[in-house]
Formats: sequence, C-alpha cells, structure tokens
Amino acid sequence: MEEWGTDWSGDVLERIVALLFSLAHLADLAADLSAPRRRHVLGILSVGEAEAWAFVFGTPVPADAPDKADDAARLAARLRALAVVLTVLLMQRFVLPNAAGPRNDRAKRAGPSAGRQASLAAPDTS
Repeated sequence: MEEWGTDWSGDVLERIVALLFSLAHLADLAADLSAPRRRHVLGILSVGEAEAWAFVFGTPVPADAPDKADDAARLAARLRALAVVLTVLLMQRFVLPNAAGPRNDRAKRAGPSAGRQASLAAPDTS
C-alpha cells in the first residue's frame, strides 16, 4: 500500500481539510434538528468520518450511529481533530521541508568560492 501522500498534491489535501471542517460544522448544526432528522444526518456524517479516519491513518474504523445532541458535538470534535491531524501532516510534507532547504542552500553559497580570493571594489571617493 502506498503512503497517504505519495501522489497527492497539497491542493487536494487542503480541500480535504476544508471538507472535514465543513462536515464538523454540519454536525454542529445537526444537534438542533429533530431526533429522526438528526439520526439521519449524523449517520451520513459518521460514515464520512470513518472514511476520513481510514484515509488519514490507514486503518478502517466502523461508523457508529449517533443519534443524540451530545453525539453530534462529539462527532464534530472528532472531525475537527481529523482536520487538524491532516493539516499537521500536510505541513510536514509540503511546508517544513521547503522552509529549511533553500535557507541552508543560500548559506552554503554565500561568501567567496573555495580557492578564490574575495575582491572588494574600492569605494568611490570623488
């Protein structure tokens, strides 16, 4: 099995993070629905959470069937936690390696080349 980010671009992963935050917001909104509608909405969102969990961690998690307002808040918190974990993984993969690389490369090239004398131009005093 391939690692989760081997062929994914940062843009796709950012959209998945945004989707997870949107699903968490929907779970928050579902807490105020009537019991039958809340059960239906949370059932759909819990399947999405299980798929997201399998995507991020590579292990399938069975979807539960939440039906109470407290379950909606817990589902929203778990979806936000998944979004944060994916954001951290995204930063490690795409942001942090690039932040140190160019700086180190510039530091190595600064100054005179090995084996050559540095020549300073005389200041213009006219």
